Amino acid sequence: MPLFSVIVPVYNAEKYLSQCVESILSQTCGDFELILVDDGSPDGSPALCDAYAAKDGRVAVIHQKNAGPTPARKAGLDRASGKYVCFADADDWVEARWLEVLKGHIDACHEPDVVVCDIARDTGKTEQPVYADEGYYDKARLEKEIYPYMVIDARRAPFGTQLLPGFLYTKAWKRELIAEHYLSDGRITLYEDTAMTYECLWFANDVYISREKLYIYRRVENSNLRHYRPRFFLEIRWFLDYANSHLAPLSPLFPAQINAFTVHNGLIRGLSMEVLYGGTGLTAAAKRVAAAMKETGLARDLALDGLPGYIKLYVLLVKCRLYLPALWVTKMRLRAAGK
Repeated sequence: MPLFSVIVPVYNAEKYLSQCVESILSQTCGDFELILVDDGSPDGSPALCDAYAAKDGRVAVIHQKNAGPTPARKAGLDRASGKYVCFADADDWVEARWLEVLKGHIDACHEPDVVVCDIARDTGKTEQPVYADEGYYDKARLEKEIYPYMVIDARRAPFGTQLLPGFLYTKAWKRELIAEHYLSDGRITLYEDTAMTYECLWFANDVYISREKLYIYRRVENSNLRHYRPRFFLEIRWFLDYANSHLAPLSPLFPAQINAFTVHNGLIRGLSMEVLYGGTGLTAAAKRVAAAMKETGLARDLALDGLPGYIKLYVLLVKCRLYLPALWVTKMRLRAAGK
């Protein structure tokens, strides 16, 4: 049984897949298996996956019909045999010492349930770094220092800062933990890692947190949040429903954090997406937002408590169905930020 199972969902990744796979196969710690999950990719990715499996016995390939990243990762998880599971996206890559550093923390801390590392970006500064202090956290320390600020850290500016970002791929998970709490709603394709990461962290008995940047995220123009998504608010509704049913009941700490996360990453980001990528003018965008709010009921279910004043303005405008003013405020703030 290998120490690590590394799972990479693959879809239309031919351009970047080799760099991702080579970075994993070049690890200074060789105690791993690599599972490439071809999620019905129509490009040359399936052939690349098979070629790697043919020349390296550590590589296994799963071919399946396109189902999305969550079912693809689940297929890899079902195949995994490692004590720990790590995930990587096919357009990203990792430092050569990635698994070696993770193994060092696993050995030093007597196999904690989760080991966290930090993320770097291929261009620009990391927008969501790990702010939590490095070190070993038993359950008592998690309850005191991590859970109250995990999803949204209200102590920090700017609004929306997370003490411990919910990226699935910057963590090594004990296989039994991630398997038990893996996301059960395959519809969720936005913040799907966030939806399960925080649930798993709640059930973890201990965690080691490192702020060493070992995982490199590639900023691509067609990523989930850098183009227009017509069903964005509906997808946020699915995320909110899942978080409210799976995470919120676990602790009174979580409902306010989930609400703040949804306001920042759902409502405000959705309005920003309409301004930046909608391409039809604010009046047409306001009509789309109105239709989305009617369909999803999202604004109705967002609370004002605990939000900064300028953030409350967004929520109030949308709750009062003043969609065009909400978009104007969004446009002015984006312009002030140089976007």
